[in-house]
Amino acid sequence: MSTLMNNRILSSPSFLRTLAPAGLIVVFATTGLGCHRQPVRAVEGPKPVSMPQAHPGAPVGFAVAQANGPVSMPPLPPEGVRGIYLTGWTAGTKTHFNHLLKLVDNTELNAMVIDVKDDGEVSFDVDVPLAKKIHANKKMFNAAKVMPILAKHNIFPIARIACMRDTPLAEARPDLAVQDANGNVWHDRSNHAWLNPYKKEVWDYNVDIALEAIKHGFKDIQFDYVRFPSEGRLSNLRFPGKPKDALREDQIVAFMKYAHEKVHAQGAYFSADVFGLTSLVTNDEGIGQKFVKVIKNVEFLSPMVYPSHYAKGEYGIPNPNTEPYKIIHLSVGDAVKKIKKVQTCHLRPWIQDFSLYGVHYGAAQVKAQMKALSDLGIHDFLLW
Repeated sequence: MSTLMNNRILSSPSFLRTLAPAGLIVVFATTGLGCHRQPVRAVEGPKPVSMPQAHPGAPVGFAVAQANGPVSMPPLPPEGVRGIYLTGWTAGTKTHFNHLLKLVDNTELNAMVIDVKDDGEVSFDVDVPLAKKIHANKKMFNAAKVMPILAKHNIFPIARIACMRDTPLAEARPDLAVQDANGNVWHDRSNHAWLNPYKKEVWDYNVDIALEAIKHGFKDIQFDYVRFPSEGRLSNLRFPGKPKDALREDQIVAFMKYAHEKVHAQGAYFSADVFGLTSLVTNDEGIGQKFVKVIKNVEFLSPMVYPSHYAKGEYGIPNPNTEPYKIIHLSVGDAVKKIKKVQTCHLRPWIQDFSLYGVHYGAAQVKAQMKALSDLGIHDFLLW
């Protein structure tokens, strides 16, 4: 598998997720993209003592400088943000959602990353005209009901917004889509369509959804798929409106800077997911994610350092999927070295909580990744 394919789970429509951060093991099975996560087994243990602070000096929120003065940001969990991922459907299914509430209450987890926009589908009813026009609102969960519950349980809410991979909008508005050589909407290997990062209307659409999430109580906006396509017939890509000699990495940075300022003005944090290898390579790998530029425009960077997604031999490890501690320590270690000089950005990696390619991930493998992060002085993490 290409070392660049550090993406979400695209290769397997069914996998097991095993979580055991604090004596609690819960197995989820998914039966396809966008399906409900089905709880299978849970064995609870006591909530552990909090680990050291993830970002000393800023445990209760930052004061962000703005043109009209500093903006007070919401408090952060002092022990570090430790989240679990939920689809919109999971957040809207009472049985599954309550099960995950119990999971967070009884472990050191303290945050939930909830899909607000994934594959172009918006999880709750947002007041964004374009989303309404293309029928993107799917009403998977009721934000007015879910957000107060998270607050009651002291769960830090993070809104995940998949930006550029957006089939509904791309197909409804071909003028905003990445196109092929014939002027048609381009599709990647998994038949998803993508939005054109050179279109300002694309920027505003994603930002408008982010602002709706903040309005409903989300304290952190996490951009995913904030990049150019990485798989499919890449030689056939066309980007109408692209300035001559424009660099992809500069376009992604410009978009993130724009979104960052809008999100901050509303008193929320801004974070982004990037490929795990961005900290190792010196270029943008053709997707526009150049590490040294991206980190200047987010408070939290979440490299997707899933061991299963590293090619055999990467970092000199024969099979990274079987060495969760080593690959996390080496890959995130690279990120630590590069991020040192940027005091406004902190690492909050996505780590592997699923089994893939015949290697089972259970309590031991998840804890090995957590230990690797802890040994690097990082106590923030997200479980996918």
